[in-house]
Amino acid sequence: MRIGIASGTHCSQILAAVLRRTQVDAEIISSEGTHRGYDIVLAVNDEPVPPGNDVRRYVTEPTPEVSEWTVVAARHLLPIAVERGVATPIAVPMPIEFPGSDLPSRSGVLVLQSESQHQVTAKLRSAGIEVFLQDDCQVGIIVDAAASTSRVEPLRQAMAKEKVVTALSTNAAATDTIRHDTNGYLVNDLDEIVSSVQQIVEDESERSRLGFEARKSVASANWSRVVRALLLEGRAGMPQLETFSYLPAIARWQQRLGHAHPWSSLSYNEHGYFELDDQHLQIGQLGELRQWALSNVTAPRDQ
Repeated sequence: MRIGIASGTHCSQILAAVLRRTQVDAEIISSEGTHRGYDIVLAVNDEPVPPGNDVRRYVTEPTPEVSEWTVVAARHLLPIAVERGVATPIAVPMPIEFPGSDLPSRSGVLVLQSESQHQVTAKLRSAGIEVFLQDDCQVGIIVDAAASTSRVEPLRQAMAKEKVVTALSTNAAATDTIRHDTNGYLVNDLDEIVSSVQQIVEDESERSRLGFEARKSVASANWSRVVRALLLEGRAGMPQLETFSYLPAIARWQQRLGHAHPWSSLSYNEHGYFELDDQHLQIGQLGELRQWALSNVTAPRDQ
């Protein structure tokens, strides 16, 4: 297989991940000129690619206008990918480069750019909290005040540096990335942002805990997983989740649960066995799933 990789911010990481696979020839290519003969061309977001190739993209933010949203960096991007015409998009968390882990807990605050940035900054300063204009070694708390969505990458970069992220619970990018009170804070409004930041600033132990959990939660992502998803072939469809009572569930799962359905007319004998014609089952010798299936089949009749 011959793979071209569009020149861009993450092209070297993607190239390294592709070359770790067997029987693959890959190189970084530019959008200029004619680059043909590639089985697949990989790109990130709306990086330009040469025409005439099978293009597959890793999309990390909601703004790219291209149609090839093959793999996305967060779950909230999946519906957008479907709207762009991708029948079976895949979500793979965005890998982040990690700095050293011996970072001290810091109490400086940085507010990311959003429609509420200046309002939140003013509220924080009114509460006596020092707010920095740019990220530096004194910043240990990141505030994302975007109401609807923002970019995943800055959040994950902050978490990789053990910085505590506080964001609104209405922000889809934040809710995909943060678990409230586990690896960051998700709050309901701007006033709650101020109170949560104040708490984190004053509590060094909590700041250290959240920072450690944040770093740990983004550590497992890697470019090999992204590449594997981009190169995946033959995916037939998205899983369909259904809501059903136990009877349809038995019909659907009967083969997985030990063929419970054929035993629906069984009976108990005096020795504690299930009987069906010349077959016998002792329920205590069965696995938990099969016990559950048989009990649910027979219980309505026995009552």
